[in-house]
Order: sequence, then structure tokens, then C-alpha cells
Amino acid sequence: MKNPFIAGNWVRGNDFFGRDELVNEILNGNRDYLWIAGTRRFGKTSLLKQLEFLTSEGEYADRFISLFWDMQGSQNLSGLKESLLESVEDAEERFEDIGVKIEELEEMDVFGILRQLRRKAREHNLKLLLLCDEAEELINIEKNNPEALPKLRRILQRGENIKTVLTATKRLSLLETSTVPETSPFLYGFVPPIYLTRLTDEQSRRLIALGKFDQATEDEIIEKANNHPYLTQLICRRHFETADLHKVIEEISVDDMIGHFFSVDFQYLEPQEREILLHLLQNENLTLGDLQKQFDESPDQIVRLLYELTQLGFVNQEGKRYHISNYFFRKWLEREKEKLFTESSLRRAEPSVASSAPPRTTSALPEEGGTLGHHEILKKLGAGGMGIVYQGRDTHLNRLVALKVLLPDLMTDPEFKERFLLEARAASTMNHPNIATIYQIGEENGIHFISMEFVEGKLLKVWRKDNRLDLKAQIDVAIQAAAGLEHAHKKGVIHRDVKSDNIMVTAEGTVKIMDFGLAKTLARADLNLTKPGTTLGTLAYMSPEQASGLDTDSRADIFSLGIVLYELFTGHLPFTGDFELSVLYAIMNEEPKLMREHNPDLPVELDDIVKCAIQKDKEKRHQSMADLAADLRKVSG
Repeated sequence: MKNPFIAGNWVRGNDFFGRDELVNEILNGNRDYLWIAGTRRFGKTSLLKQLEFLTSEGEYADRFISLFWDMQGSQNLSGLKESLLESVEDAEERFEDIGVKIEELEEMDVFGILRQLRRKAREHNLKLLLLCDEAEELINIEKNNPEALPKLRRILQRGENIKTVLTATKRLSLLETSTVPETSPFLYGFVPPIYLTRLTDEQSRRLIALGKFDQATEDEIIEKANNHPYLTQLICRRHFETADLHKVIEEISVDDMIGHFFSVDFQYLEPQEREILLHLLQNENLTLGDLQKQFDESPDQIVRLLYELTQLGFVNQEGKRYHISNYFFRKWLEREKEKLFTESSLRRAEPSVASSAPPRTTSALPEEGGTLGHHEILKKLGAGGMGIVYQGRDTHLNRLVALKVLLPDLMTDPEFKERFLLEARAASTMNHPNIATIYQIGEENGIHFISMEFVEGKLLKVWRKDNRLDLKAQIDVAIQAAAGLEHAHKKGVIHRDVKSDNIMVTAEGTVKIMDFGLAKTLARADLNLTKPGTTLGTLAYMSPEQASGLDTDSRADIFSLGIVLYELFTGHLPFTGDFELSVLYAIMNEEPKLMREHNPDLPVELDDIVKCAIQKDKEKRHQSMADLAADLRKVSG
């Protein structure tokens, strides 16, 4: 019997296993430009070759004409043109059928070639499917020809008859920022990425079954490779030849080539992701809470990092616990950890350290009956990630106020202190009936506080329970919330933590937007405070770009308000899951139910408005809060 396993080369057709949902999403989904992110040897080239295969015959051949474009080695525009021409030549027969002539393309630059291919496809009622492999090469293009990428992006994302698929490692994220003034980064529209994940158990077992191994062998291969597509193929291929599974596993665990792949992928990880891997290596089966104790990051940031590590195949989640994904990666980490991590990092990750974390100091906080400045402390109202909120009385003006106090153990951290003050500076610039008013920014005996309007009312979730049948009142609340955020955006302030718990409704029906603690101003001086790569906000209401750690603009607030409106009109969140990572996965990948599936009495127009607001691609959302507010007013009559 011939060895049925292929390791190290791309496959397609009957040799291609799994990825059915991803293939369907690419060919039938709404997104026309996608970045498929995956580690080395995870099957990126095979995926593109399978797409090329499927669109060359059968039903897809009537819709697409595909071009597999290997960008590797292009370096500059000249090289990019050469690689594009070679790709067209490899598919010459297919493109000759629609009137493409290689000799004519040779006289054009790379942009002209792409326009010509798109034009010819359109003439034959076909969509050009560009399958761009090794897209990291575009990083070199940006270095050598920075003015070319904005032009290339416009071509790849323009028109109804082109669909562009990029495959690359995480390194491509370097193109999330632009070096050309007044232009959008190349990856805008391509992010958030779709991750090329591990195979499922069922897919792995179908693959392993080709070798007709016994059940015990099959189970051990699954256990050791944990559905890593390349490692599964490699183990099976070598075991098929040697019939010595133990020897095969030990040889692969010290294989220099495998170690090189792990090393390259590891260096592209964020520093916090590497630290998480170290903690999981040194401590078995940690929970989110365990990890949170060891990192000075918000829970949502830890979730984002874990999500990415899981999607890239480094980490596996079982219930609420996380561990290193496969035997071979763990062995490599154990072997190389002294080189990969500093001594201080290794000490921090020791099991004895992981079990204890100093509690936050609360001794310096104000107490009920005490004073803070010219404010009397009446009672504690609640606590957030950065501060505690009290009800107080301004003794000068004899009015009730809300006092937000920065947690004492954050006082000495310049970044937290500045973020706290940023909330006050951002909110104090705004004077709008739907935004809680800031009265004073103060400090007494080292305690920093903000005195703001005390809103007597109900949180939006509570208000909805009392008004769940009053659609007119709900739409009015939605309009007010949009109006308040529209005012903030006009002042150059993005809230970035819009959620039902940050919106109150007074007894008179007036909406008040609270807590600009994660606000980002568009003033240049504040741009470095909350950098791309930092996730701020509450998970279930986060936009995909926030959840990806990317830079945000006002359209992130539009997405988050869309979630709030979905919840307001239906009583349900659109994106849910049993665990944090499943919620994040839903935000990034799944399409929610229409609101009318929860409440058939809702107007179709209202469903369309909210559906537009929560589009994953921010280019397809309302482009301003003013647009969203205007649409809501139309429905209100």
C-alpha cells in the first residue's frame, strides 16, 4: 500500500482535509477582502490551492475565475509585477478563455495588469478571485515603495467583481499602520483576520484513518499533535513507514526543522502572549483568573491574547482552563525557555508565585461620613477597573454629586493616572443633555477624584424591563444615546466602552451617558496613551477592531451602540458564548440572528439599522453617529 500521507507539500482535491466552513465562508460569504492568518505549516498554501481547484470546475467555475499569486521574493514593485505575470502564465489557458493576452500584460505595470484582469473577468460576468500567498512580502513592498500600497489596496478592494484573499502569518499585522501621510493602512478592510485554526477531532480522525492504524495509535496521534494539520500528517507518514510510533514522536520532538518553525512563529507574538505561554508552561491548566493575577492587564485584554493564541494553535481551552496546545510545542518551549525568557520572567512564572497576588490597597479610600475636598461622602455606589464611585454632597453648592476616585494602588502609575485624568478632560469639554456633566477635577492628600453630575435614574437594562413593550420609548432612548455620542464625536472624543451599564435613563426619560474612563481623544498629545494592541472596553460590546487590539475610531462606538440597541429592542445580546473566548469568536466570526427572530413585531427598517451598525467591517457600518441617529429618527416618525 502506498503511503497516503503528504507532509511538507501543499495538497488539494481529495488530499485536502477539513476547512469546509472556512471555504464556504470565503466563496459564499459577504466579505470580498480577507486576511487568513495562520502559523507556519498550518496549511495556508493548501487552502488557496483548494480554492483554486474548486473554482476551476463545477458550480464555482460559473462565478469565479481564480488566480493563485505567490508573492514570495517580490521585494519591490518590479518583483511584484514579475510574480504576478508568472502566476497568470501558470493559469494561461484559463485566462486566455476570457481574452487575456500575456504579451499585452507584459507592457503594463502591476496595477494595470490587475485592472485588466478585473476588466476581462467583468466582461465575462465572472468575479476575479485573487489568492495571494506569502502576503508578508507586502511588508518589503511598503519599505521599498511605500506609495504603492495605498494604490494596491484600492485596486484589491474596489468593485463588485473582485474578491481578494491574503494568507500570511501574524507578521502581516505590521501593515496595520501606514507610513504614507493621509492614507489608510493597507490592512484596513482585511482586518480582523480569519484564523486558520487546528483541524477538528473528526477531521483529524478521517485523515489518520487513511493509514488504517489501530484505535490506540489513532488516539495517541490525536493526543500528541492535538489536531495540528502538519504534525498530524508528519507523524502518520513516518509511522506508516516505520511502525514505531514512540520512536517517531521522540524524533519529531527534537527535529531542528520543527523547532525552526516554532521559533519563527514565536518571535512574531506580542510580549504579553509570550509571557502567557511561559506561565502555561510552568503551571498546568490555569484559569483566566489565575492569569489575570500575574499580568497588569484588564480581563478583556487577557481574553484577547488568549483568543489569538488559541486561534493560532499555541493554546488549547478545556472548560475554563488553558494549557499549551500540543506535545511538540511544549517540548520545544521547555528546551528553549532559558533562551526565550529573561530570568525575571522565569521567576514570575514559577508555580509558587502564581498562587499568590497582593490584593489592591483600599486603606486610603474615603469612608462614608468622611470628606473629600468640599464634598461629604454619603455612600459607595460601585467600583470599576480604575476607580470607585461614591455618592457625595457638594457642601458649597448643597447638591448631590457622584465622586469617582482613582484606586490608591494606581496613583503611582503614570499611565493609569493619566487615563483617569483623560476621562475628566474628555468629558469636561462636552456640554450635552445626554452626557453626565463634569463639575470638578480634584486632588486631596494624594487622592485624585472627579466630581460629576449625580444621575437619579435606572440603568438601561433595568429601564428596559419596565418598558419592554413600549417600542416608541425605546426608540426615543436610542435616539438620545446616539445624539449624546454624536456630540462627543464632534468634540473629538471616542467613548470606547459604550454598554448598557454605562447608560442611565432618568424618571423623565432623559438618557445620560456615563463613564468616559476609556475615552480616546483625537488630540495628537493623547494618541500614545491607548496604543493599538491594547484592548479596552467590555467584551460583549466590543467592536471587532477593539477585540483585535487594533486602533479605533468613532465607528467602534457605533458598533458598541448597535449591540446596546440590539439588547434594548430584543432583550438579548447578539454575540454570546459559554466562555470568554467563545464570545470573542462570535464577535469576530459569527453573524447574529436578526432582531425580528427574537421579536417579530419590530419594524424591518429598525432591524436593518441595527444590522448595519454591527457590521464587522467598519467600512460597511454607518460612517458617523449622526448617520445612525438620522436613521433612527426616520423610524420614530
